[in-house]
Amino acid sequence: MRIPPKPPPAPRMPSAGATLVVTVLTLASASALQPQAPLPPSARPHGAVASNAPGRLQTGLAREPAQGVAFVRDFNAKLDLPPARLKEKLAMMRESPSAMFRAMPALFHSDLRGPYAQAAKLVDRPAPDILVMGDAHLGNLGTFRGPEGKAVWGLNDFDQAGTASPEADLTRLATSAVLTARGAGLSATEQAEAVRTLAEAYVETLELLADGDANPGAFLTRKESSGPVKDLISDSRDTSAKDLLAKYVKFDGSKGPRFLTTDTLRPLEATRKAAVQAALAEYATSLKGTEGVAVPLNVLDLAGRLDAGGSSYGLERDCALVGAKEPNAPPVLLELKELLAPSVGSPPSPANGADVVEAQRELAGDVNPLTGAVSMGGRAFLVREVEPEKGKLDDGALSKKKALHSTVEQAGVVLARAHGHTREQATRLESWLGGDTQEATKRLTAFARAYADQAEADWKALKAAR
Repeated sequence: MRIPPKPPPAPRMPSAGATLVVTVLTLASASALQPQAPLPPSARPHGAVASNAPGRLQTGLAREPAQGVAFVRDFNAKLDLPPARLKEKLAMMRESPSAMFRAMPALFHSDLRGPYAQAAKLVDRPAPDILVMGDAHLGNLGTFRGPEGKAVWGLNDFDQAGTASPEADLTRLATSAVLTARGAGLSATEQAEAVRTLAEAYVETLELLADGDANPGAFLTRKESSGPVKDLISDSRDTSAKDLLAKYVKFDGSKGPRFLTTDTLRPLEATRKAAVQAALAEYATSLKGTEGVAVPLNVLDLAGRLDAGGSSYGLERDCALVGAKEPNAPPVLLELKELLAPSVGSPPSPANGADVVEAQRELAGDVNPLTGAVSMGGRAFLVREVEPEKGKLDDGALSKKKALHSTVEQAGVVLARAHGHTREQATRLESWLGGDTQEATKRLTAFARAYADQAEADWKALKAAR
């Protein structure tokens, strides 16, 4: 799809509201890159990768890859993940540069505040601080149930949302596009074209919104979409609640619907089960009776999920099967996801489920009414429905130039809709970019290619480290 162009314009710590959260480690000097003993939850600080470590940098890199590996090691140590989950997370990160990049938004944000701060400036004017997605990459765009009850495609993960420059989202999404293009074997010219396509769609959409065009939300309908995105929306619309539940639930037996027991779905031990039940009781008090589930909440079964998440892989994630509002309707699948503290802001803020819900409401323009926030064991959790409409494009679907460029163009549209969710906000961003969109695109392309080099070097260093 194309937006019609227009003429150039003249770790975990106690806190209020989200008691225990996961925060990011401090790497304030070269000595901080050495192994450290785990800190208690109440003392886990945020921080940055040191940019002045001794030694000669690899050509073209603003930071030594060894520092990135040290950041990953210490970050994961502060999370205190179960050994099996940590091993799985590291294996996932070693799959590709894109996998490592997606799993470590905290490293990217630390670099934006340190060695890559100047390179991330897209124009010479200071950028406004706005609410940003925080973890904008192609894997965090996908299908979900839209306001009219049908599958749409757009931004679908707001766990890292916070206040920062729009450059934080633009540079991360552009880098993701370059890494995806490289993974598909596309040329340097094609990588640059992908970033340019993204930037043009973002700018043109902002201009239209500033001129008063309606903003339906940070998503595209099937009618608005094209290419692989349109195909994904069509496939997601054909997935029923029964199709989804068949992956997780068995319906035979005298006890009624129950979760399957698999390598990635396990029964909860008694203490954990009691905690989840208490959290769901807290959550139920926020329901208004219009959400499609029975009120009072009818919890049919609980389970722990082990195979989900990117940056949050290995943190607590529980599933609840609850009765639907209509007696003959299939049960509803809920997920309770432990939140990682957003690292995009400076200073970073603690994880807060209510903040994530509000960020989704503001940026996306729509929230599933079953989305809520609870606390368990002093930790912040997001409660959400596992929707049958949920889906995403894998890297294989983006392996051709045409498919990738079509997708990043549409990503630019929905990111602009999120950033410019009001006309006033769109006008503010358009004024920030001014007439310098060509220069901004040039700088964005240079950043994305440079940081993709850094991400690839970090990944190679991680693979070599044992």
